[in-house]
Amino acid sequence: MPAFNAGRFIEQALWSLLRERDVVALDIIVIDDGSTDATRDIVAAIARDFREIRLLQNPRKGIAAARNIGLDSLAGNAELVTFLDADDLTYPGRIARQQARMSANPSIDALYGLMMMFTIIDEAGLAPAAGSPTKIIRGPYLQSSMYRRDTFRKVGHFDESFRQGCDTDYVLRVIERGLKLVLEDELAAYYRRHDANVTLDTDEVQREFLLASLRWAARNKLKGGGTLPQIFAELFLRRDQIEKDFDA
Repeated sequence: MPAFNAGRFIEQALWSLLRERDVVALDIIVIDDGSTDATRDIVAAIARDFREIRLLQNPRKGIAAARNIGLDSLAGNAELVTFLDADDLTYPGRIARQQARMSANPSIDALYGLMMMFTIIDEAGLAPAAGSPTKIIRGPYLQSSMYRRDTFRKVGHFDESFRQGCDTDYVLRVIERGLKLVLEDELAAYYRRHDANVTLDTDEVQREFLLASLRWAARNKLKGGGTLPQIFAELFLRRDQIEKDFDA
């Protein structure tokens, strides 16, 4: 969980993970990306009561670097890796569900579920409140994913040259390697829309998506690649319309 000035949201994000602590062996790594608000204090306070939480530092190097620090800090016995942004919520029971599917199917290298965008939270239920605008989306969002640890050994770390497109770039590299990626039709995360989302900069979103796509195309052209895999179309279909449709 990368976190930068997430004091308004991170406690709820952590509690959404901790509600699975009785059924899943959790190791929650929070990487503070140089916050200047109360983010570190909030995480440290919860971590005193829950040994599942570890707080690490990333001196304002960006979200990709923070995720790489998390990968480098995985527990030695960790076999599966999932992600959650500090302003989002994991869907109830989704970690146990995805873990069971990965364990039952050793050939799966990574899987991605669905996400529900929302704006207003039910704080007691840690879910979208009744009356909140919502939208079900599918995309290359790490909040909805689970990866086998060995996949990172095969594909490598996140590309730190991206400000917010490293998730898109990464799943393209997974597809490029021919690894087995599965798409679930179940909800995996609640994606909170608010006034500080980095994805509000739609020009940058589209620019970095295009950059990741062009790099992918260039690599595959050099390898003599052919048509786009079907999984690509299913995962990235109408990617540039997601924010626009929700705001409308």
